Amino acid sequence: MKMSYQGPATVIADGAEVSVKADLQIHQEPGGMTSWDGSLQADPSVDFWDADETRLRMPDGREGAFIATRGVVGSSEVEIQGSGPAPF
Repeated sequence: MKMSYQGPATVIADGAEVSVKADLQIHQEPGGMTSWDGSLQADPSVDFWDADETRLRMPDGREGAFIATRGVVGSSEVEIQGSGPAPF
């Protein structure tokens, strides 16, 4: 399993697809649990905050759900927290 990924990805926010640059990491938690998070860079007009469902699709087709955790609406960079298995 890769512990990090930097490169292109696609955000699917309420069905709309947007190309982003992803910088993602997997964290090994005590007890064997893992989590993943990172940041996404996209056009500043893209708004992840109000989406009911957000997924990240990797170039190989794998997907993972996430929520935006930090950033400013209208900013080109948003920090995210993944949910479930990492898609990379």
